[in-house]
Amino acid sequence: MPVCPRCKAEAREGSKYCTICGASLNLGAGSSEPRRHVHEGDTCFGERERERDYLGLVSFGFFLLTVGIVFTMNPNIIDDFRTWIIMINQAHFPVRPSDGLIYSASLFFSVVGILDFAMAGIRLAANDLKKRALKDVLSGFALILFAYLVKLYSENVFTWEAVLGIEAIACGLLIMVYSIGRYWFRRA
Repeated sequence: MPVCPRCKAEAREGSKYCTICGASLNLGAGSSEPRRHVHEGDTCFGERERERDYLGLVSFGFFLLTVGIVFTMNPNIIDDFRTWIIMINQAHFPVRPSDGLIYSASLFFSVVGILDFAMAGIRLAANDLKKRALKDVLSGFALILFAYLVKLYSENVFTWEAVLGIEAIACGLLIMVYSIGRYWFRRA
């Protein structure tokens, strides 16, 4: 009985493709290119059990947790946002949002940033790729910095243009750090 060269599953005699992973069973050509057809049951969270991204589900859970926290802390966020958009439309230029909307934005970005740090710790504990943990740490830092800048904007320390400029500089520096870190991890 033939065996799949990719997943080592037993295949039926005369089959051209593996029924488990879809790889070509044509051993003479040496091709292991998968066919396009995949069974519906094999596609949920990845083709196979070992490829499922459970940490991605944890990350999505963190996002839902963040949205719930923000809506709990400011139940009027939708009305605040709608009022702000109407004010911008009437004024035909950017208008300062309400304090409640600024607070909600600062809360959202700080909670997402903190949860990025938590996600980095979970990735390291699960022996996931170190470069993904590095990405989580750096994005967490960028988000917490942005939340702090939004808070300073709410206190009239910075204009919104200055907040965006400072955040762009910080993100540029963090992208360089990430690139150097990826290069270092690749060499290690």
